[in-house]
Amino acid sequence: MTTRTLRFAVTVSALTATAALSLTACGGSDGEETKAAKDGQVAADAATGGEDQGGETTSDDENGQEQEKGDACGPGTVKIETRAVKSPVNHVLLVATNTSKSPCTAYGFPFLRFDQDQATAIAVEESKPKGKVTIAPGKSAYAGVLASAADGSGGTGRDAKQLSVTFQTPGGDPLAGDPSSAPAPGGSLHVDDSARTTYWLDAEDAALKW
Repeated sequence: MTTRTLRFAVTVSALTATAALSLTACGGSDGEETKAAKDGQVAADAATGGEDQGGETTSDDENGQEQEKGDACGPGTVKIETRAVKSPVNHVLLVATNTSKSPCTAYGFPFLRFDQDQATAIAVEESKPKGKVTIAPGKSAYAGVLASAADGSGGTGRDAKQLSVTFQTPGGDPLAGDPSSAPAPGGSLHVDDSARTTYWLDAEDAALKW
């Protein structure tokens, strides 16, 4: 091998080694930058409560999956209360009042439980509204609840002291997080297997129609 050829080979080897070292260094830098970016995003999400750039809010469901909340009403923006009514018999009224400064939408029907029930009350499909039920700040939406059958067809039944409500996402899933709860009117409500609830509606009369 000539001296010129040997020098050329040494030069190529040196350049190759330098390039490899440069790539390794860049890879380490990219990794650190990626980790820093992820850490920054986590901090930003924590500060904004999970609000994305488009203004849509998100939360994690019980399986840890990201859930699109959108403009759905929830425990942080709506107060739930129960009201006794004279008619129809064995009915109570669920009232959801928007306590925030922005409107929210009461999607679908309330996932309603009495005390520690695992199953939710059946929804009356005929009560489904034609459009969205949006609650302005300070205003309310309503759901009528049949607690027990007047003719005894719902079984022996039991006395419940508390009603728990889980709101729906725009997609119809239960909203993640703890449900809202309210005491039964008068402290106790007799419920049986016929218990059911209407969809959320924008008027008391419409909710008590069923």
